[in-house]
Amino acid sequence: MMVKIVLIVGASGVGKDTLLKSIQNDIKANFVTRYITRIPDNNESNHYIGKDDFLYLIKSDFFISSWEAHGNIYGISKLSIKDGLNIISISREAIKDFENTFEDVATIEIGIPKQMLYERLKSRDRENEEAIKKRIQRSEQKIKAKNHTYFDNSKPLEESKSTFLELLRNLT
Repeated sequence: MMVKIVLIVGASGVGKDTLLKSIQNDIKANFVTRYITRIPDNNESNHYIGKDDFLYLIKSDFFISSWEAHGNIYGISKLSIKDGLNIISISREAIKDFENTFEDVATIEIGIPKQMLYERLKSRDRENEEAIKKRIQRSEQKIKAKNHTYFDNSKPLEESKSTFLELLRNLT
């Protein structure tokens, strides 16, 4: 079995889900769906699971990796990894779990300029000013990964999409 893992990381609001959705029909890959203790919204699809059941699955060794963020628990199941290219949106804290489990792992950090991130988070109207500033500070933390690439997602979607596809093809 030839497994290639591409981890997608980056702050909330940098456009990870939009970018991944835009390429789904243009590249042969397994876009791995996360398990989350939050009901999916229009921007993402995930497997919703209640907290007690999630904790049971963690104890049962169901996940390659699980992490907590913003009051929710996230996880990637072992069964979701397929032969070939697997693209997975995760937290930066989970990178090591994948690097310890798989041989061929690349991490792409999606980013945008701070002012653009601030404006996107503000326009979502989900968080107060203090929470937005904390998210922006967190986005400045250095990513720890063996094979790390930074991708600037500040261009119009069509332009970012073609550059991102080129990057993915060069990694595989």
